[in-house]
Amino acid sequence: MELLTRQRTPRPSLRTVDVAPPSAGDEATWVTLAALFIVLCVVYVVGFERYDSRAPAPAAAQASLLLPHQVFFRDLPGKEQRTFREMREGATEALAMRAAAGAWPSVETLASQGMPPFTADPLDESRLAWTLRREEGSAALIFQYVGIPAAAGATASFLIFVQEPDAQTGEKPTASMVDEEHQLLPDGKLLHVTYWKHAAAGVPGDLIREPALGGWQQIRVRSPFEELEDRRG
Repeated sequence: MELLTRQRTPRPSLRTVDVAPPSAGDEATWVTLAALFIVLCVVYVVGFERYDSRAPAPAAAQASLLLPHQVFFRDLPGKEQRTFREMREGATEALAMRAAAGAWPSVETLASQGMPPFTADPLDESRLAWTLRREEGSAALIFQYVGIPAAAGATASFLIFVQEPDAQTGEKPTASMVDEEHQLLPDGKLLHVTYWKHAAAGVPGDLIREPALGGWQQIRVRSPFEELEDRRG
């Protein structure tokens, strides 16, 4: 009986591979690059934080342009913004009457002409009651329209403050001086006209000579410093 010899697949020979570690120079290069990357990131973050901390926020920068007793029109609540616009409209009409007649019109006269804020307004939830106050005597220089709310829960009273120049010591008018606080009449007089708000309660019943010292806030559309820069420019 013949013996059959099975063919076996030869096993592959084993090889030993030596894995050499990276050279000391390559390792040092990678470590240096990684450290440099970390340093650059730190410098960037620190520099950004310092720049950001030095640069004032827009609101803070704008507020720094105002005096302590002043407030921007745009920062008022919506209802107070509306009252301020009406005050300017009414003051413009009062100035026109003052220029034509030589005297400041009464609240009743302005209301009869339908001039806000002196006329009754159904949208005025505060129901502001306006009065005209003035200095005593023929040489009176201060005139003011004061609006005090009659409705409970109202938050603010308002003031249109007008000061005429003294004949001897008053400002010498020029066209360039007309701004938010100055109005030039046809007769050449330069009037000082400002707008104010106050807490609804605590408004004195007599003439208000120094509003800023009595807790009033002057309402401005622009900063006085911005106007000064415009004149210099």
